[in-house]
Amino acid sequence: MRIQFRSAEIDVLGIRHHGPGSAKAVKEYLEERQPDLILIEGPPDADNMLAFANAQAMEPPLALLVYNPKELSQASFFPFASYSPEWQAIQFALANSIPVRFFDLPMAHQFRMRDGELPLEQHREPDPFVEIAALGAYTDPERWWEALIERGAAQDTTRVFDIIHTLMQALRESKKHPETKETLLREAWMRQEIRKAEKAGAQKIVAVCGAWHAPALTRIEQIKQAEDLALLKGLSKVKTEAGWIPWSYRRLHSGSGYRAGVLAPAWYDVIWEKGMDAASTHWLTLAARLLREEGLETASSHVIEAIRLAETLATLRNTQAPGIEELMESARSVLCQGAEKPLELLEAQLVVGSQQGVVPDTVPQAPLRSDFEAQVKKCRLKLTASPVSLSLDLRTEAGLRKSHLLHRMLLLGIQWGKRMPVSDGKQGGFHEEWTLQWEPEYEIQLIEAGVWGNTVVQAATACARDKIQDSDKLAELAQIMSALLMADLPGLMPGLVRKLHALGAQVSDALLLADAVLPLVEVLRYGSARKMNMHSVAELLDGLIPRVCIQLPAACVGLNEEAAQAVLKQIVGLNRAVGLLDQPVHAERLVQALNDIHANARCAPMLRGLAVRMLFDKKVMPLETAATRFHFALSDNQPAMEQALWLEGFLFGSGLLLLHHPALWNVLNDWVQAVGEDSFVAILPILRRSFGAYSGPERAKMLDLARQSGQKKSSPSNAEPELDAHRTGLIQEVLTSLFGPAGQDD
Repeated sequence: MRIQFRSAEIDVLGIRHHGPGSAKAVKEYLEERQPDLILIEGPPDADNMLAFANAQAMEPPLALLVYNPKELSQASFFPFASYSPEWQAIQFALANSIPVRFFDLPMAHQFRMRDGELPLEQHREPDPFVEIAALGAYTDPERWWEALIERGAAQDTTRVFDIIHTLMQALRESKKHPETKETLLREAWMRQEIRKAEKAGAQKIVAVCGAWHAPALTRIEQIKQAEDLALLKGLSKVKTEAGWIPWSYRRLHSGSGYRAGVLAPAWYDVIWEKGMDAASTHWLTLAARLLREEGLETASSHVIEAIRLAETLATLRNTQAPGIEELMESARSVLCQGAEKPLELLEAQLVVGSQQGVVPDTVPQAPLRSDFEAQVKKCRLKLTASPVSLSLDLRTEAGLRKSHLLHRMLLLGIQWGKRMPVSDGKQGGFHEEWTLQWEPEYEIQLIEAGVWGNTVVQAATACARDKIQDSDKLAELAQIMSALLMADLPGLMPGLVRKLHALGAQVSDALLLADAVLPLVEVLRYGSARKMNMHSVAELLDGLIPRVCIQLPAACVGLNEEAAQAVLKQIVGLNRAVGLLDQPVHAERLVQALNDIHANARCAPMLRGLAVRMLFDKKVMPLETAATRFHFALSDNQPAMEQALWLEGFLFGSGLLLLHHPALWNVLNDWVQAVGEDSFVAILPILRRSFGAYSGPERAKMLDLARQSGQKKSSPSNAEPELDAHRTGLIQEVLTSLFGPAGQDD
């Protein structure tokens, strides 16, 4: 929409923020118009970053990050795909040496406003396109825009902006969608920027903005400058900084929560690269290739048939070309033969997409971010938006280097890598399994972590030192010690060990001491395996374990169910730690503690059951004794709830115990059959929790045992039992005197 404003011609191009049709129209319009200034809706705080947008190796999707360095919770992302109209406008300006800048209300003001200085409406703006989409029989305004603008009107780039402007003006004049204070401030600021540009001598100005704002900007002549100045008067601001960061199609997708997100980022990429006419054929070809790579039979004839079906659907729905809805329906019917799993693969890869952008080293970054990227490159890792599994052999230099980096990031609180259970066959201490996935939020966390140092090593060390100084909990400090070892940051170890010794001497709570034992044992094993001097840690454990074992029985007395569950986990951790140490003196102390727990009726039933189970597993308690304890705990003289809790403790862990020992299984089976209905209903959640923890095969075998037991009881033998003639003869005289000779009537 072109207007004459004083001495300048102003072209206002209302666009959809990530629409390939809008991007194509903007690019063609600029090529024809050749303006002398381009204004783009975006944060002026990032104007100094525009010059880097055409840097070599700069690959969308990308985002401008604008943040308050003194309050990093105040941060905003401004994403761009290659098919974003704003990105194409920036690229055109830089390629043709045309001045370009952002002209939205600076984030320096918006952060202050959001901080509460200026009261703003707390609700989200209503979506005006819901109403207009409904008129076109669309329930989703996003799909309406794609069908009519991206696939329809956007094919005629000479009229598309006039069409959009007329539609937006009608919606705004209907007064059904009142503007928020923030929107009015932003539009007032944009009009002021246009006035400044005209006053500075620009004659042909192109303003690229969201479609909704276009009518507000073309009314620049009707709205007096004094009105805008009055609205903007008194705005204060905070200091901001900006930078380019990689973005991803997954985060550009509307399902990610991004308000300006699009339905199908990867599909829009195909439209942009191939054009609407060839997009559907190319997309279905990619789909067939992807399915073939997954081992699914897909021939060229399937692709041809899928194209025909998609085009037929588009014709029936009165759209000029197939969209992603028609393509997905066609792929489901023809390529996937109705199966949902292959369709989910197509949606993940070719609708949403896994593409992630690249910001080259030539773009200025914070020192810590630069060092992090150098470490990532050195480790031959990649920052991917999709989850990536990583298996590390710590006996190799490459594996150890990657492990150190990932653990250092965890120390900084950046969850780029998540530790996973080690797969079978790699149970030693020389393997690690990770899942890596990079999120844009980690960029903010990297900036925040920059206060600790300019390199990953410096920052992780300083951050860990701060945590050590602030903590007075043995378990936390033991975890930090483990993290330091795995991150290869030994410089803090001597001071940390001294603090652990001092705290260990002061703490008298057995449960607090118990929490620290397993992490310290893992530290000892990890350090010893790598030939490190762990004498002080072993010395600390030799002092802690006896104290824990002596005090543990008393800590198990008088606990409710919730507290008992927490202590159960602590006892299990202590038991594992003692097993890993493999020192007879500690094992004997733990056995004595378990004996004291199961023999004390005041201890929580769950913990008494656990103690019996552990003693049996250690072969300290014979099967006969365990069966007796089991039988007694489930006898009628015990309350039903206590029976169930004792059973939960006894059954904790593997279900193989019951499968391998029929005596225990029979006691349990008889008990379940004898429990009254009311009691059974009351204890059912506990039983479900106990047996639900077992593996599927274990539960299946238990079910078979239960069926066999039921069949035996319901199918008594028809054969008469054989009688011992000698023993029956001994009571014959007594029976005769009581009941008379055999065959005699009463």
